[in-house]
Amino acid sequence: MVRTRTFDPSTALARAVELFSAKGYSDTSMDDIVRATGVSRYGLYGTFGNKRELFEQALEKYADDMGRQSFMRLLDPDASLADIRAIFEQQVCAVCDSNRERGCLLTQTAIEVAPHDPEIRGVLMRFLKRMSKTFTIGLETARNRGEVPADLDLKQAGEYLLFNLFALLTLARAGFPRETLDAYVETTMATVSR
Repeated sequence: MVRTRTFDPSTALARAVELFSAKGYSDTSMDDIVRATGVSRYGLYGTFGNKRELFEQALEKYADDMGRQSFMRLLDPDASLADIRAIFEQQVCAVCDSNRERGCLLTQTAIEVAPHDPEIRGVLMRFLKRMSKTFTIGLETARNRGEVPADLDLKQAGEYLLFNLFALLTLARAGFPRETLDAYVETTMATVSR
């Protein structure tokens, strides 16, 4: 007799993303995942594979969601510096939300897992390069609008924004106050503005 799936895999994966974002990879056990998702080990293994395979899928979902929710607007032909600023502000809000004990899964992965796992490092680097390139595209559109200095090296500035976004998220996770994070965003944006 074939068993039918009694849970929604997308909901279970979203809960795994939240759990890994809060606890990191190493501190998350399969028991934690079972409790958070409400899915049996058998159901999790049958759908996602082992913990590491589930983690990789959670990482991909997190990065894809972040891209759709934040970065896609930078590909619009009327993208502006306000859209870049909105990405920073949205991420600060997500990490500082007092209702959640979570950080940025990409940042945590870069610190905790990527140094020891070449495959995960490769997945992470692919996402980071895509984010940097998207920042560069947004900056180019903003430059065409007269918001960015004409002589700004756009590729370098895109990387600068990526680095600062990750630094910001690390500082937020460390507990820096919201005012400090907001000031950091102001300084970052001033560097690429006209």
